[in-house]
Amino acid sequence: MRIRTLATAGAVALASLGVSLGAAGTAGAASTAESCTPGYACLYYNSDYKGAFYRQYFDIPNYASYYFSASAAGSAGAGLPVKNNTASVDNWDFDFGIRQYFNSNYSGVSQSIPKGGQANLNASLKNDNASGKFY
Repeated sequence: MRIRTLATAGAVALASLGVSLGAAGTAGAASTAESCTPGYACLYYNSDYKGAFYRQYFDIPNYASYYFSASAAGSAGAGLPVKNNTASVDNWDFDFGIRQYFNSNYSGVSQSIPKGGQANLNASLKNDNASGKFY
């Protein structure tokens, strides 16, 4: 699964380069999409790691002040808060897992995504997440 994700990101990067070389007027817009990178857990607006994302590097007790940005997987949800809007998590941290919580300050129902793992959030947490902590 990780190889397919990297291959897709590479294809998007090459396509962006081709668009940049072929249409000078849109070069800046073609190169703005980002992907998840090692050391981060990426929270996505849509299921199956699609749409806008937020790259999390440290524990966050309340997602209210954090926002999704457009990603290589799409822009749906860009500008919306991460809190109560996350549908899936792709954990590119290979040293630590990440746990998503229903309540702020790491309490309530939770779901663990292991180091290097990925998951759609379960019915209790999909679009109902408030905090995230590495373990």
